[in-house]
Amino acid sequence: MKKLIIMMALVAGVTTLSKAQGGGPQGTPEERAAATLARPNMDAYAFTADQKAKIVVILTRQNKSQDSLMTALTAGGGDRMAAMQAMGPKIAPIATANEAAIVALLTPDQKKTYDAALAAAKERNPNATTAIIRMGGRRPQQ
Repeated sequence: MKKLIIMMALVAGVTTLSKAQGGGPQGTPEERAAATLARPNMDAYAFTADQKAKIVVILTRQNKSQDSLMTALTAGGGDRMAAMQAMGPKIAPIATANEAAIVALLTPDQKKTYDAALAAAKERNPNATTAIIRMGGRRPQQ
C-alpha cells in the first residue's frame, strides 16, 4: 500500500512538472505579437496607436512564418529540439527584415531609444543584431 501511494505521488509530480514546461508557442500569432508589444521594456518607446497596429501586423507575419516553419520541421514526429536549432538560420533573415520594417516606423526619439537598446544588446552579446523583436525582456537605456 505504501509503495502504491508513493508511486501515485511520483506520477502526479511528474505530470505536474511536464505540464509546467509549456511546450511550443502559447497563443495565436496575433496574441503573441500583442504580448510582445505589451512587455514592460516596450514602454520606453512610447509607440503611437498607429505604430502599434503596424508593428502587430509585422510581428504576426513573423510569428506565422515561425509557426509554419516549425510545423514543417517537426512533421512526421520530428525532434522538436533539432527543429528549433534548424529553424534559427532559416528565420534569421525574416526577423532581420521585420526588424528593419519596424525601425523604419520609429520617430527620431524612438530611434535614439532603439540605438541605445541595440548598443546594450551588443554589449551583452556581440552578435546581437536586433533590439525590438528579440530584446529579451530588458528595458532599453535612454
